[in-house]
Amino acid sequence: MHPMSFLQKRSHLCAVARGREMFACVADMTPARFDILYLIHEQVIDVVSRAPSNCIAQAQVTRMLGLSRQTVWKMVKRLVELGLITKSKDSFGPDRRRNILSLTVEGARRIRKAFGVAFTESLPLPRDAPAQENVPRYWRRPELADVRRGRFGEVLPPQKVGREVAKIYTSFAWSRAGKKRRNKRHRYLALLDRMIVFTRDLADALGDGATMIYPVWEPDH
Repeated sequence: MHPMSFLQKRSHLCAVARGREMFACVADMTPARFDILYLIHEQVIDVVSRAPSNCIAQAQVTRMLGLSRQTVWKMVKRLVELGLITKSKDSFGPDRRRNILSLTVEGARRIRKAFGVAFTESLPLPRDAPAQENVPRYWRRPELADVRRGRFGEVLPPQKVGREVAKIYTSFAWSRAGKKRRNKRHRYLALLDRMIVFTRDLADALGDGATMIYPVWEPDH
């Protein structure tokens, strides 16, 4: 094997482990399940109205994720058992043997909760917050947060949680954007995009056929 392949494998496994930690507060959510639920959630009926349909052909999931049919079949079966999606035959399309995957009400609620963990940051809930699933938003107010104190008794402000995986990549790019403050945000975003494009090109060179399902920021030149 090649050292690059070993490092890519280790990076993938570490990223998956961090992703599992990030989704620990979302029941039954894993990085792999997030990919499928994200694909279903982002489907639309038509490009003009952008009306959501929250359904997709199972074969399309296989093509877009670049996985084998058996792997997707097992993942879909488990998601159906968990009550997050439904699988039915295409009653209106030209191929009525085609399987259509749709989000259930619980599946939509669960993936939206995962969005809040993967794409946004928020203050952690205090210990006194209700133990129920849908905690009122006012419980995230800073004044209700648990008080933490430093070595000398000083009050430490609460740290936001969420985006734990994204923070690793963004901080990596930010540290390599240089110390010069002028246009650093633009340099950092451009560098992050070049990292993504380079990684995608490398995956293509290795024979990967998956679709880029997550948006990439395009810097202005």
